[in-house]
Amino acid sequence: MRQFVAVIDLLPTAIWVAEGDHIRHANAAAVRLMNAASEDEVAGRPVYAMLHTEAHDELRRQTAAALAKPGEPGMLHATLRRPGGTPCEVEIALTALPDHGRTTVQMVIHDVTQRQRELLELQESRQALRRLSANIVEGREAERRRIARELHDELGQGLSALKLELSACVDDTLPARHRERVHSMLKRMDEIVAAVRRIAVDLRPQMLDDLGLGAAVEWLVQDFARRAGLRCETHIDDVGVLGDSVATALYRMVQEALTNVLRHAQATDVAVELCLRDGRVRLSVRDNGVGLQDERMPRDSQFGLLGMQERADMLGGQLQLTSTQGGGTCVCMELPLQVPQGTRRP
Repeated sequence: MRQFVAVIDLLPTAIWVAEGDHIRHANAAAVRLMNAASEDEVAGRPVYAMLHTEAHDELRRQTAAALAKPGEPGMLHATLRRPGGTPCEVEIALTALPDHGRTTVQMVIHDVTQRQRELLELQESRQALRRLSANIVEGREAERRRIARELHDELGQGLSALKLELSACVDDTLPARHRERVHSMLKRMDEIVAAVRRIAVDLRPQMLDDLGLGAAVEWLVQDFARRAGLRCETHIDDVGVLGDSVATALYRMVQEALTNVLRHAQATDVAVELCLRDGRVRLSVRDNGVGLQDERMPRDSQFGLLGMQERADMLGGQLQLTSTQGGGTCVCMELPLQVPQGTRRP
């Protein structure tokens, strides 16, 4: 034992040797960690007196396991009580010493106070970034809604009125070449009005606010099938009235997933499913395309998936991407019906 004590005294890591419930020996690093003047202030004290009570049960369990299976180390996290000093967070690795009796345990103690503080700061920073991201997303959706309304109400109505006035100019008294020019202008006007409506819908479909998510997704998929020339199937259940943030997140996910299908999948068939399962809204977009490989995934596709992941995280949901080369891709998002507290609605 003396030779063993002499060895651990030279180590820079704090070590206790406990026999039963009491500390038999503490090396110099352990004495410094405890803010003690000498080993006499540590040796002989109960181990449990050194730790806050919340770690006592785990210490008993880990000690019993280590003594039952010598050679297999245990590990626990605890708060260390230091006489005359501030508590510190520690990790204790313990193992039995079979050559020194059946109740002797060596405990190696690492001060992780700074690491825990940095981890807490990192978590707080991530939460702050998530709140900032949520505010940015919500602000963007509000701006989209405003611009879409102005395009529909102001510009759209103005163009319609202009078309009526231009139509009134067409009569038999006009020369044929002038009538042809007016008809050409009317045709161009129809194209402009259609483009304005399409832009307004892309920004924020009014039916998402008026008719709900199911109708908006149904229209979106049908419009995509018409424009892209792909076969699209939809299976949409009645999901009831969803919060605006949940409905918007799911609608934007469908938009982004269909955009990725058109750009990268080389697919011929797409299936969109919206349903309720166990109190959660589940939406999936599946295609029969070439699939994705992480190392070859286009950058714009990565950004789109990151955006979907961020929306899912903000609302306490989960995003899952499954893909096999040549076997298509499925993007699935599940969101709770109730938005987590602290999430603002746009």
